[in-house]
Amino acid sequence: MRLKNWKNLFFCILLASSGGSWCCIRVDASESANTDIWHSKNLASTQVNYQLCQNLEQEVINSWCKQSSELHPLNSQMPLKVVQQTPETTQAPDTTKEPGDIQKQNDSPQLESQPSNLPTAPPDSTEQLLNPPEINQSQRLEKLMQLLRSPKKPPESDSDRELGLRVRLRPLEQPTFPPTEQPVPKFKPIGYLQGRVDYFQTSNIFSSNDIPVEDGLIISGLTLASAYFPLGAKTFLNGSIDGNLIRYINQSQYSYNQVKFNLSIYQQLSQRMYGEVSWSNQQLFHANNSDRLDSFKAGDRFLNENSLQVSLGRRDPLTSKLILNSFYELSVNFADPQSRDRIINSFWVSLNYYLQKPLQVGIDYQVNFSDFTQRDREDQFHRLFGHLNYRISDTSNMNVQAGVSLGSSTAENIDFDGWFFSINYNLELGQF
Repeated sequence: MRLKNWKNLFFCILLASSGGSWCCIRVDASESANTDIWHSKNLASTQVNYQLCQNLEQEVINSWCKQSSELHPLNSQMPLKVVQQTPETTQAPDTTKEPGDIQKQNDSPQLESQPSNLPTAPPDSTEQLLNPPEINQSQRLEKLMQLLRSPKKPPESDSDRELGLRVRLRPLEQPTFPPTEQPVPKFKPIGYLQGRVDYFQTSNIFSSNDIPVEDGLIISGLTLASAYFPLGAKTFLNGSIDGNLIRYINQSQYSYNQVKFNLSIYQQLSQRMYGEVSWSNQQLFHANNSDRLDSFKAGDRFLNENSLQVSLGRRDPLTSKLILNSFYELSVNFADPQSRDRIINSFWVSLNYYLQKPLQVGIDYQVNFSDFTQRDREDQFHRLFGHLNYRISDTSNMNVQAGVSLGSSTAENIDFDGWFFSINYNLELGQF
């Protein structure tokens, strides 16, 4: 009886142990299945996020490569001026105007034949001020490289948000670029020195109504000018000193020397318009002794003139190569002797065509109305001429003009009719 009871007890223990093992095996299988499902989901989510990040990175790289290929080669040399980066010229800003015109100023032959100072083109700095340069290409490249180096956060999938899991992706290897050379700090000049040699020929050198005399002038000189110093966002200050030797080819007894000071404030009014208020002083000195006894000696000053000028200029591009420049100036002149006191209204318009970068041609019209305040005299003067500007190098340029002059005066024996021709050469000697 006891043996039978022991057999029953052993059978029960064996049955219970087998059932527990079977249950454990079923639980392990279930947990393994769940774990496999979780791992498969996790792996799929990781692969999706990895692919998204890789696509985003590739898009930035492609964008950088595309923009980098379109960029022009970086040039550490910047234009010298604050004017004329049209194809015409890139010389330093110059508030003095181009020579080659005849300014009729007084009854004496020397003054009536003095070349005028109306410009044939706006200063170099004027164009740069009217057309601010675009953002530097090196800055654009640096921004693209910073964007490429910035860390990118991959988007989380719905399964990650549901499970509250954070998937840490292996960072991609950044493409290596050649080290960029740091630009050398650019020298910013505060002024420049420019030389000039001009030749001027006309059929009526003395503006005579009775006996026109054909003669020529040779003008050589130096200009010491400052850069355009900013007084505000669109306001600039400029000054210059000019010294010129003016020599008649045949009528050498009338040769003279000129010293001129100029100070001006430039104001940009719009993208295409500018205004300027300036003061200038010119002094003229006899270059040779007079043949007449006790008439005058070399070095004697025969004119000291102060001028206040208000000018307005505009530059309108009609096409990519055709530019219309217009210029108006009101000048009030106070002189010693006082017989030279006058008010001058000047208007000038120029149609310019750029054949290629260094070469520009055009046609110009100029008109002056002078009203003398200390005597009864009024002058009207017109000039129609063509011009050619050629940029020889970064520091030199040449200007050629040819045309006719028309006009009259209430003063006796004054007549401005005649033709003229001029060649002007300018050379930048240095910066400081």
